[in-house]
Amino acid sequence: MMTLWIVIAAMLLMAAVILLWPIACYKQGQENAPVLSQKQQNVSIFQERLAELENEQTQGNLDKSTFQQLKTELEKTLLGDVQFEEQPIQKAPKNVSIQNWLVMGVITGVFVLACLATYNSLGASDKYQQFLTLADAPLSEEHVAETKAPDFAMAVKALKVKLAENPEDIEKWFLLANSYAAMGDFRQAGEVYNKVAGILGEDKPGYAAAKAAYAQMMFQVAGEKMVPVVQQAINEALRVDPEEPTALILQGLNAYQEQAYPEAITAWEKAKIKAGEAQVRKFLDPAIAEARREMGAITPPVMQQEKSDQKIAETITKTASIKVNLDISPALRAKVSPQERIFVFAKAGMPMPLAAERLQVKDLPITLVLDDTKAAMPTAKISSAEFVDITARVALSGSPRASKGDLYATAKHVAVQKGVEITLLIDKVVD
Repeated sequence: MMTLWIVIAAMLLMAAVILLWPIACYKQGQENAPVLSQKQQNVSIFQERLAELENEQTQGNLDKSTFQQLKTELEKTLLGDVQFEEQPIQKAPKNVSIQNWLVMGVITGVFVLACLATYNSLGASDKYQQFLTLADAPLSEEHVAETKAPDFAMAVKALKVKLAENPEDIEKWFLLANSYAAMGDFRQAGEVYNKVAGILGEDKPGYAAAKAAYAQMMFQVAGEKMVPVVQQAINEALRVDPEEPTALILQGLNAYQEQAYPEAITAWEKAKIKAGEAQVRKFLDPAIAEARREMGAITPPVMQQEKSDQKIAETITKTASIKVNLDISPALRAKVSPQERIFVFAKAGMPMPLAAERLQVKDLPITLVLDDTKAAMPTAKISSAEFVDITARVALSGSPRASKGDLYATAKHVAVQKGVEITLLIDKVVD
């Protein structure tokens, strides 16, 4: 803020100098102008006339007697004039013209507008800087309680103006969402995070973080319960970035609430890969330690049952796989680039795929296996379903979501536990 006032003061000082310097110079010129008396003026006229007479005599136009007569009359006139009391004669000052005033007015207006523009740009910089710190600040109830809501309301208003001017400024979208969260308006914050994810698309950095933040806000709105919209957002974030820390923290928290402590520990340990140092120190390490203490309190019969369930699960996992022979029809291959992306996924009634694979047209024909190793989420695996629908799609838009013109092939109701092998030929076009 101090820099702002220094700039404004300097500009106003410059304006004052530009406006007052010509007036100061004009007054100084008037003060230094020569002051002539009547006597000095008469003597000067006498000398000029005498010089003219002498010049006429020299050229022969006046004889000596005529010259002497005219000189005598000139001297008498001079003697009569110098008898009067000397009166100072000063040149009349010139008034400043309308044009000069107009120029000075224009200069003043320009500098005033420049000052206003500078203030509009930097005048609230000290408060706005507080809002910028929200981008990296952890969201917590203590932080929300300690922060004054009116300040965040001002931040939201300012950010909306900026985003209206530049809707593609992703950093300000994130900042707006953080401001809503700091105010405790988790629903609005979630809507903004989800909007950011939509602007970015799955192929750009930040998508997974935006989806995970959206999941976090919806988790708060739902009273810290793992409702379907939260689980779906977590799944979408982890599908793009399996190490996204916020999504993994929520996943671990859900497992902890269900007393699935090993799964909670696994998720939180994985979250430590990309989580910040403060997040690891203040939450992840204590949470993992607490989960391990809870595991130690489980009675032996329960542990034995878990081991039995684990063996059953391992048996199912080994047989839960589908082999897919994938190719594209020659007619459609000729119409697409070899670099176009292909998404292959297995679903079982939920938007989130239980297994997914990503490749390119140039990789075809290919044989691939969909099993638990291709799971987008550790808690949503193909072994958990009895039947799945398998789709292979050439995404001309680059997005996993179906768009008009995409090429695809689908196999419905494919058994999971029987080691089935299927063939998919991409030969259809999305209308």
